[in-house]
Amino acid sequence: MPRIVCLSDTHGLHDALTVPDGDVLIHAGDMSWGGRAAEVQVFAEWFTALPHAHKIIIAGNHDWLFQRTPARGRELLADVTYLLDEATETAGIRIWGSPWQPWFHDWAFNLPRGLPLRDKWDLIPSDTDVLVTHGPPFGYLDGAERPGWLGANDGIDVEHVGCEELRSALDRVQPKLHVFGHIHEGYGQAQLGGTILVNASNCDADYEPVNPPVVVDLP
Repeated sequence: MPRIVCLSDTHGLHDALTVPDGDVLIHAGDMSWGGRAAEVQVFAEWFTALPHAHKIIIAGNHDWLFQRTPARGRELLADVTYLLDEATETAGIRIWGSPWQPWFHDWAFNLPRGLPLRDKWDLIPSDTDVLVTHGPPFGYLDGAERPGWLGANDGIDVEHVGCEELRSALDRVQPKLHVFGHIHEGYGQAQLGGTILVNASNCDADYEPVNPPVVVDLP
């Protein structure tokens, strides 16, 4: 039973984390704040030095380097497994990683909802054990807080902002584990049929690194 340690949305604040031991370490994107090479290099040195035998990472919407100069990004992460619409097999687990999410404030790896995102998720092999995406599926750990528009009490409304096409892909693929982040307020775990869903965002909505890594013993 491999132990999976899940990280996401560390935004350059990784030194604040205590990372548990495990067999496979997964980071679901937003390792940096602005995606500059110097930020990525500092993160890569920290991530590479962790003792886990297998390390998997994808980019997130803040990680501009990987969209603008992808070869440089891969060079900096040469000692770990970086996935961009790609599969890898490690510790007997088939893993697919992809950074895309519905259009979000003109950040990196944005695509319009609908067919452009469906085309990306159609690439996911049906035998995938662990799916790693930056964004969540619609309706699961995807509630983003926004200022209330009604009344005068300055309340907070929650809007589901996950990807509908990704939610449909989960029905087709049915991975054992789906790891993501992006929506910091959604941190936690949920279950969808036989799939464990993990929003592993380490930073909260105020970009404070207060959420601990999530550990999953994969069936």
